[in-house]
Amino acid sequence: MKKILTAFIVAGICVSFASALGSQEKGGDKYGELDSMYVDKNGDMIADTPEDPSQWEDPDTLIFAYAPVEDPAVYEEVFVDFQKYLSQKTGKKVKWFAVTNYATQIEAMRAGRLHVSGFAAGTVQDAVNTGGFVPLAVMGTANGFVGYRMAIVTYNGSGINKIGDLKGKNVAFVSESSNSGYSAPRAILYQNFKLLPNKDYLVSFSGKHDNSITGVYNHDYDAGAIADTVMQRMIAGKRVPDIKTWGKVVYQSEIFPPTAWGVSYRLKPSLRDAVRDAFLSYNWEGSKLKETWPEDDRFIAVDYVKDFKILRDIREGSQKVAELLGE
Repeated sequence: MKKILTAFIVAGICVSFASALGSQEKGGDKYGELDSMYVDKNGDMIADTPEDPSQWEDPDTLIFAYAPVEDPAVYEEVFVDFQKYLSQKTGKKVKWFAVTNYATQIEAMRAGRLHVSGFAAGTVQDAVNTGGFVPLAVMGTANGFVGYRMAIVTYNGSGINKIGDLKGKNVAFVSESSNSGYSAPRAILYQNFKLLPNKDYLVSFSGKHDNSITGVYNHDYDAGAIADTVMQRMIAGKRVPDIKTWGKVVYQSEIFPPTAWGVSYRLKPSLRDAVRDAFLSYNWEGSKLKETWPEDDRFIAVDYVKDFKILRDIREGSQKVAELLGE
């Protein structure tokens, strides 16, 4: 089922891209890769709120979700206090929605079943283009967002000491909609090292960063491409030992932006603004959020055009690999 949903989203992106380009050529209001159901008159690369108020969403209950993780119940507890605060700021009930994969999360927002959500960085572009997602904030500090790096990890005794040693090895990717778990390693391994997937190294899909990490730890995969922040949280939560005791990091990328938090483009403007205010005014001191993400201490406003450019560039690199492979 996961493969079917992922294929649906990927196919939708391709159709949306062609449609958007066609609209630009005709001088329409579409922009970039946005799906044909959206318009973008101000050029911020994000779907505009519908002009017709009858199309706005003003639900009694806001459906809230975090990105897919190994144990959604754990993160439901983490966000309990914030959901209460969000309810106070908006005057709405807030209900947790445990998503199990990226494609389901995007489709839920596209269909209007998900109103407020955090999308993993690698899925933000797809969520914006095909799901009508409007990024509002990211986790960070007074100095800006901390971000994360794509890391390629392996276990001791795998025979992998440098990137070139990946040749002929089984490398775990997360899913086709993940940045650090798919697009970034796929693009970087070719751009920097001329290694092509399933030609120079074998690819396996684990479904989640957590699965890739535990899979490498258990020697199910020779190596795995993961977000280093997920590894840090798993080590802090004692779900795997410190990698220094059992493996090594053979590559780290430059910093990527973190999970983006935002809303459906259909939300009533005043409700969208209330949600934004909830994120930007929430006090992290003594919260479960601070305990889970100790490197951060607040939500900060995000600029999709500027802050997520590096991820759009990675997507272009990954598409180049697809062309070379005839995909």
